[in-house]
Amino acid sequence: MVIPESQIRALIRLLFDEDDRIVQTISGKLIDIGPTAVPLLQEAEIEQPEMAGRIASILEEIRGGKLEDELADLAALPDEAMSLETGAFLIARYAFPTLDVTHYREQLDTMAHEVRERIGLRASGEETVNAINRYIFTEQGFKGNTKNYYELENSYINCVIDRRIGIPISLSVVYLLIGQRLDLPLFGIGMPGHFLVKYESDRYKIFIDCFNGGALLTEKNCARFLTEAGYGFDDKYLQRSPVRAILSRMVKNLLAIYSKMDEPVKTARLTRFIEILGGEPREEGL
Repeated sequence: MVIPESQIRALIRLLFDEDDRIVQTISGKLIDIGPTAVPLLQEAEIEQPEMAGRIASILEEIRGGKLEDELADLAALPDEAMSLETGAFLIARYAFPTLDVTHYREQLDTMAHEVRERIGLRASGEETVNAINRYIFTEQGFKGNTKNYYELENSYINCVIDRRIGIPISLSVVYLLIGQRLDLPLFGIGMPGHFLVKYESDRYKIFIDCFNGGALLTEKNCARFLTEAGYGFDDKYLQRSPVRAILSRMVKNLLAIYSKMDEPVKTARLTRFIEILGGEPREEGL
């Protein structure tokens, strides 16, 4: 049923009521109306700054609920059909509700096209990895944020593309999304405490550390890192990470940061995101 604009505006005006029970009831009705109410709520948020807090909480419920529905649709797919790209931008849209996802997809398209021109048609696996590394880390300047590792922007894919800086998993996701466009045999590797990309073809296998300028690592290098970091070595630590595991880890990183910032609304929402993805909302290495 379509709710008339005049009726939505009337409900928004009732948010000014001093009776908390009335405000709670009206808030629930606006949340039930959903996305249709968003433009009018945004308008009221600007025109009535004294009501910004109440309106912001309603907007969060509407937007967050819609993203939960989208995430549930994505998570219902078998893992091989899940889109890492769709999931990464869905997470970004939680913090940036008006995000122009098409703009960022086009940037990734452009980067992939430029890498393709540098690789050529007959490049070996080693030459391919060297070319993509040179492009991403030298020409485009992507790098690990060693100064402000726990900055929120490091975990949102749009910010990483804008700023050319991030944490291991977000930089790896950019690398993977470019690689997908080129049909390269690249996979995410969710080691404890660190995230890598692996290039694996019949003739060439190597791990790529996107946080450290695309440093190339062997399995022995990875085993040494895990042992020195106190995790010990287990073959499962170097297995390919399913898409849902990558997305869940991205959300867990955000959850840990928002928890430290004492943001209960955001931590509750992100906890639900993790549950939808089938994970446990505990901290995990970035």
